[in-house]
Amino acid sequence: MTDVSRRRALLAAASGIAALAGCSGSDSASNSYPSSDRPIDGYELEKARDERGGALVADGDELPSLSTDERAPQRRQTRRVLVAAADIDELTFAGTRAGERLRTFLAATDFESASAYLLTMPVRACREVRFRSVSVEPDELANDDLHPHADFCEAYRPADVECSADETHTVGFAIRLPVAAERSTGSGSGMSGSCQGPEPPAVFNASASGTDGDDA
Repeated sequence: MTDVSRRRALLAAASGIAALAGCSGSDSASNSYPSSDRPIDGYELEKARDERGGALVADGDELPSLSTDERAPQRRQTRRVLVAAADIDELTFAGTRAGERLRTFLAATDFESASAYLLTMPVRACREVRFRSVSVEPDELANDDLHPHADFCEAYRPADVECSADETHTVGFAIRLPVAAERSTGSGSGMSGSCQGPEPPAVFNASASGTDGDDA
């Protein structure tokens, strides 16, 4: 089987699973998902936190310098969908433990059978960001176009964690998805100010190990 045929077979299998899940009586859709999206069960997750608050990753050859101006929070934010190893080469990662942790995880992805979604964001030092779920648009995926959507929530860190309310940290999440694609022309994310409430449904199972509720 050629590489292209193998990739299309993987996509067909993943899309078929999503379609069956959408017809199952156990599919109780949550308001946190667009109606066309299907949650994925079977992802792998790496998370990192930089307490210095610097940018963890950026496009191009160098990281942006941070200052106290109004654009500093935007410089800490990243949202990238990776469908090939070459996509990693287009990024520059911070030479920190957090940046290296994300880079190493992404580099270990087999893009013949998987893809990755990378997100970084600022967070107050006494708060943490928890990963809740990730979903994809099955119709787009069937056309080799990956549109992932990740959901997060914020909560206070444990009381025994020393922190300053005036400081800002940077957190990063690298999500390995058990589906491959030729391209990505869209992505999304959502953030809830509270982590209370029921867990989202997991109806798209692509036979890999996943974890929910991870924080950084």
